[in-house]
Parts: sequence; C-alpha cells; structure tokens
Amino acid sequence: MDSSNSGAIHQETPLEDVLSACLENKGTLSPNYRQNFERVVTDWIGFCERRDVETIGAVTDRTMAGYASHLARRIEAGKSNDVDGGITETTAWTYYDYVSAFLSWAVKWGYIADNPAEKAQARDSMPDRPSSGEYDRQFWQPEQRQTILEYVRRRAASAYRDPIAPKPILHKRLRDRALVATIAFSGVRGGEVLKDPADSRRTGLQWDDVDLEEGVCWILGKNQNREPAQLPGQVVGPLERWRDAYDPPRDEWPVFPSMHVPTLSRRIRAALGAAERDRLVAQRHHWEIALEYDVTPPTITTEGGRSVLKRLSKEADVPGLALEDGEYLTLHGGRRGVGELLYREVSHEQAQRTLRHADPQTTSEMYSHIETSELAEDNTAVFENE
Repeated sequence: MDSSNSGAIHQETPLEDVLSACLENKGTLSPNYRQNFERVVTDWIGFCERRDVETIGAVTDRTMAGYASHLARRIEAGKSNDVDGGITETTAWTYYDYVSAFLSWAVKWGYIADNPAEKAQARDSMPDRPSSGEYDRQFWQPEQRQTILEYVRRRAASAYRDPIAPKPILHKRLRDRALVATIAFSGVRGGEVLKDPADSRRTGLQWDDVDLEEGVCWILGKNQNREPAQLPGQVVGPLERWRDAYDPPRDEWPVFPSMHVPTLSRRIRAALGAAERDRLVAQRHHWEIALEYDVTPPTITTEGGRSVLKRLSKEADVPGLALEDGEYLTLHGGRRGVGELLYREVSHEQAQRTLRHADPQTTSEMYSHIETSELAEDNTAVFENE
C-alpha cells in the first residue's frame, strides 16, 4: 500500500478511534491532564458529530471556525446571570488549545496533513488571549508551606522547654501553629474559620463545629450554607495539641480565639464588673482570667489572621516573598496552594471537592495555568523532530 492511499485511509478514521489511539499513545501524561484532555476533546467530537463531521479527515478550518464561534457564544453566556453553561475567555482558550493539541498529534501520526485549528480563519472568532496577570495570584508553594510550618512547630515546641513559657505565650504559639496548619492543608477560606467583621453570620469556627476523630469541621460556606470541610491528619494533630493545652470551658468557645488584651479587658468587665476586673488583672493575665471565669473571647478577625501570617512569614523568612516590601503568605494563597497540589498530583475532582467549588469550571479556571503548562510540554513533544 503506498503512502498516499495510507493517508486517505487514515483520513476516514472515526474521530473516537483517533482519540483512543491518541490517549493510548500518550501514556506518560499526568492523570489529571489526561482526564481533562479526554473530557474536552470528547465534547468537541460531540460538537463535530452534531454537524455530520465524523471522521478526522472531515475536520476543516470551517469546522474549527464553527467551534470557535461556539466557544465565543459560551463566553457571552458567561456574562449573563440568566444563561447557564457560560465560560470565561481563559477557559475558552484552554478548550481550544486542547483540541488543537489533539489535531497536532493527528498530523504527527499521519492522519491528516495539517492542523485546521491553527488556520487564521479558524481562530478569528476567538477572543484575545487573557493577559498573564490572571496567573499572578499567590499560591503557597511546597517549600513555603514547609518553611512556615516548621517554624511554627519549633516555636511552639520551644515554649515547653524548661522553664515552660507562661500560659498566654504557650497558648498563643499553639494557636498560631494550629491556624497555619488549617490554612495550609484544609483548603478553607479565611472567612470560613475566622471572624469577618463585614458579615454578622461569620463569627468564626467553634469547637462544637469540629470533629477531630472524623477529620471534619462544619463551616458557613461561600454559598451561605453550612457545609463540611475536610481536616487531614496534618491539621488534626496541631488542633488536638492546641485543644489539649487550651482546654476551653465550653465547646462554644472559638477554635482560634483573639488574645487581644483590650478586647479581653472589655469582655471581662462586661461579665464581672469593672472593680472585679481591676482586682483580677492586678494578679493575672487577662487570658487566664477569661479561661477561669468562662468569659468567651471573640475569634480572631480575618484582618487579625492576615496580621498573624504577615508576622510569621517574616519571622520564618519564608522563601520566594519580597518580605522587605511587606509581602507575606496570604490566607487565600494557602487555599489556592492546597488546590494546586491536589490538581497536579491527584485529580481535578479531588481539588474541586476539597475546595468545595459548586461548578467544576471554577476549578478549571483557577488552575488553568497548570493545564497550559502541560499543553506546552505536550506540544514540545509534537515538534521534537524539528
């Protein structure tokens, strides 16, 4: 059989069969990239089949122009509150690039002569690519996470050395360690476990919201409904250590209490009276009085949590931050870092469930930089012989 006949036969291959061959050939792809690649290209094949384009050779620049227009309409839908199925420009380009990578593979393996997705007329309906600024948001990187976690661990351990630190200092260090671990590993938003002054419902996580045995805490989610959030072992350990030392009078006490002296002073006065407060604080620290007399402190505010992380980032000398300019590990950067690691190492679904995104598209958009990077690796392999 000559090569021209072979090419003609290849062009008659059904799109589903080409995709199966492509996936089999790409056995070294990361599981997450492979899963997303297969999902998007399968959806594109459905788009083609609804237009009677069923074989690889039947895909033309006109087909891809139609697909680009389809994505453009979904972008417009994404700008409306009344239409479902909308996407952003970033997601549209991610989808188009997946299909283009698939067609480039088909060119490499002789199914088609050129890639119709790369034709200028096919791309005319696509929007301009989003600027790279979209990806400048902070994600806690593994080295940063390890640095601050090791610092707060050593800081808490040092409070137990003889002589043991006073209770307020010991408790503050254990609380800070538990807070950092929670932000570093659970994927919660700061406003879900800390007090948000702008939202009266967000008063902070309490111990009766936490089940350490099951590794779960119940929080007020972004959707304003109570929902469970996972607490892996890396969080449970520091929380248990903190609770054992803290020994709150009641389960309604906050997991991350404020130890701000003026705030505690006002609460003690309201509960015990000014004279009794003055008598007690002459002998002991406000925090010890609050514990003994069951004067419930407020939860640290989100702004207070940011201040804690800013101080600890500087003390720990966290790498990769412009510390001299005030840069620090942010609350939401911890959440993004959790999702990024799960997205890379486990799956899109695991990241989505952990971050509690209602729409898988939200997860895809947040970590589209990972898909773009893996696309670059994939396309590098396509052109490896040039």
